[in-house]
Amino acid sequence: MWFFTGPSLAYGPGAIEFLASLQSKKSMIVADRALVKGGLVAPVVEQLTKAGAEVEVFGEVDPEPLMSRVQEGAEVARRFAPDLIIGFGGGSAMDVAKAVYALYERPELTVYELTPIVDMVLGVKSRLVQIPTTSGTGSETTWATILTEGEGGRKLELAHRELVAKWAILDPLLTRSMPARLTADTGADALCHAVESMSSDWSNPFSDALAKEAVLLIFRYLPRAMKVADDPDARENMHYAATMAGLSFGNSQVTIGHALGHAFGSVFHVPHGRAVGLFLPYAIEYNFASAKPKFGNLSQVLGADSVRSPQDLSARVRSLWDEIGMVRTVPEIGGITRERFESSLPDLVRRTDESTCVTTNPRSPSKKEIEEIFRAAWDGRPVTL
Repeated sequence: MWFFTGPSLAYGPGAIEFLASLQSKKSMIVADRALVKGGLVAPVVEQLTKAGAEVEVFGEVDPEPLMSRVQEGAEVARRFAPDLIIGFGGGSAMDVAKAVYALYERPELTVYELTPIVDMVLGVKSRLVQIPTTSGTGSETTWATILTEGEGGRKLELAHRELVAKWAILDPLLTRSMPARLTADTGADALCHAVESMSSDWSNPFSDALAKEAVLLIFRYLPRAMKVADDPDARENMHYAATMAGLSFGNSQVTIGHALGHAFGSVFHVPHGRAVGLFLPYAIEYNFASAKPKFGNLSQVLGADSVRSPQDLSARVRSLWDEIGMVRTVPEIGGITRERFESSLPDLVRRTDESTCVTTNPRSPSKKEIEEIFRAAWDGRPVTL
């Protein structure tokens, strides 16, 4: 027996106004530090206060959030005692909001216990609402939270179905100020979610349907969103595509591309979307033989009549990457010497091998194969394992 899990969605330009109808008395906003500093949290506060809620803002979330930040947020929640917890920002803010929500509801738990094998029983004290301000992470829909164990530490891939938000509010007007580089990185992340979801061992008819539509929308609208920042159609369709991809992988899981990206991003401090985007073509090439029917479906979505080789399919992704300025090799990132890369390989391989993302990969990678994929990404050559 399988389940399909997701939040209720309020979407469309101006959808943030839905907050005023949630009848909260005490609302806690968990937000990206940059959004708080730039005053961009004001519309959320305005909607809540207009409805009579007392508001507390925890605006200390940085990219690649540490577990210690979650503990700080949980302490704020326990003191304030909100009936509504709102994640506002990119994936980091929404991931922290999930963990804060869990530890507020169940103060006896630790972050390490946010796993499917622990009975949670959440939602007694509060409800969780997610509001993404970027179009890519899909965290507003999923039951996963990605946290970093410490400075330079490994990424923890934590998950529980009760971490899925009660509501996700998709207001494309909130994405109008996204700079081009962030648009590219988050858009690449969304495509990775959709493609990896379709090739996952846990893919299913419902996740595939959403992934296919997400792929179509991303190929059509991501270049437009890059070229014209305030293109309303491009922003709206990218915002919805990111959520479709999130619903897809949230119910089928990602694969080795994310395992490689998580390891690489944590070691070299590369933004998440850029890291996983770098490895998507190589992951397609590695998994192709083990998931050819699934990749055949993807090829048809992209308008190809047949799949002749993994390189035919990965080339379609690389062509999009060229159009949006996404890196295709490790050296293109800059600041990583060959010596540093080589010395980091054992750590990169270990982190990838330990990632839960390889659990649903259609092919079980050996450590030697993982190392070869990393080397291919350095050289920019196809993976032919």
